[in-house]
Amino acid sequence: MPIGILAACLVLRDVSGVDDEIESLHRERCRLAAREAELFRRLELSGLYCADGHGSAKTMVRHVGKLSGATAARQRRIARVASFLPLIAEALAESAIGVDQVDLLGRVAGNGRVRHLMPDAQTWFLEMASESFDDFERTVREWERLADQDGPEPNDRMHRARRVTLTQNDETLTWQIDGRFGSLLGAQIAEIFEHYTAAELAADWEKARAERGDEACDTDLPRTHDQRTADALWQVFQDAAAADASCVPPGFCHDVVWSAEAYEEMIRRLDGELPRAMTLETFRCETSNGTSLEPYEAAAQSLLTAVRRVIVDASSTVIDLGRARTFTGNARVAAKLQSTHCIWKGCRVPVHRCQVDHTRAHAHDGRTSPGNGAPMCGRHNRLKEHGFHVWRDPAGAWHLYRPDGTEIE
Repeated sequence: MPIGILAACLVLRDVSGVDDEIESLHRERCRLAAREAELFRRLELSGLYCADGHGSAKTMVRHVGKLSGATAARQRRIARVASFLPLIAEALAESAIGVDQVDLLGRVAGNGRVRHLMPDAQTWFLEMASESFDDFERTVREWERLADQDGPEPNDRMHRARRVTLTQNDETLTWQIDGRFGSLLGAQIAEIFEHYTAAELAADWEKARAERGDEACDTDLPRTHDQRTADALWQVFQDAAAADASCVPPGFCHDVVWSAEAYEEMIRRLDGELPRAMTLETFRCETSNGTSLEPYEAAAQSLLTAVRRVIVDASSTVIDLGRARTFTGNARVAAKLQSTHCIWKGCRVPVHRCQVDHTRAHAHDGRTSPGNGAPMCGRHNRLKEHGFHVWRDPAGAWHLYRPDGTEIE
């Protein structure tokens, strides 16, 4: 039913019509998910995803279907649950259980200590699926906890479940950190962090007293408590990177990649000039791994802090850096700055884990310059030597060809 008709039903309070439409869409969604699961299963069993150099069925499905990583992972979970819970797979195809419920069972199956118990609980799962999703999730998670009584002790379980995520808001480009640790690691981190926040507070008081003397009070401090804690965490990372035993490579430099037009425009604005419009075709301001940056902040920081400014042309080529046999030093850096990840279709290996090799072989007069360099993960760099061909058009787009000459889309 078109959206306009559905909206009309809502205005007319035709609840039965809306209910029928929702149920119809639910059945279609379940049938589609069952078909996707079966395709995923066959693809994994056949190994056909390897033909175009994809590392897994998930990678191929994500690339060809233009899906997000989360959606592709969801399809894989549902496919794997359907492969060892046949009653659930059949019920999904008949819309007797919802897609979200099956996905939840896929997450539970990730617990290796209870997975082997799930086939015997299929009938019970289906009975519970008639409840709301919230009730279903609560009941299934309780079943998991009871079935996992022989698992690790609670403290060890929390240690095993430790995690930290660092995510960027696509709209504001700000970052958020979320983490979870066991009691011991958490206590150690808290104690270290307390020293750093105390140092930031001491620095604020020193500055306030220098300006206001003994009359300085809390309101004279230049930063809020939240700002100091954020700066303290930033300082932790800076000190870690500078330590002798740091995992950061020697000579590490934070690259900010700009289009020439964007950087010139931001410098104009910093000089007090009136803003001029920028277009998506000429705008670029990001890290070498493709993380978007707020341009005004990045331009200001480029004049104050130790970052490397990289200017690229319309095809993302940096500069020509000579005819060395291998990509090293600035030539390697410049070649990597042309992409944020491996250029093979569907591959998401970030550029900092990629190798750099010639698109036109050095033996065939290929130049060791950024325009003839392609960042590829080790697997796909090796695959390139087995009949596959890589070419970059004048607009900067990468093209991959199979040994038979057909292009991988």
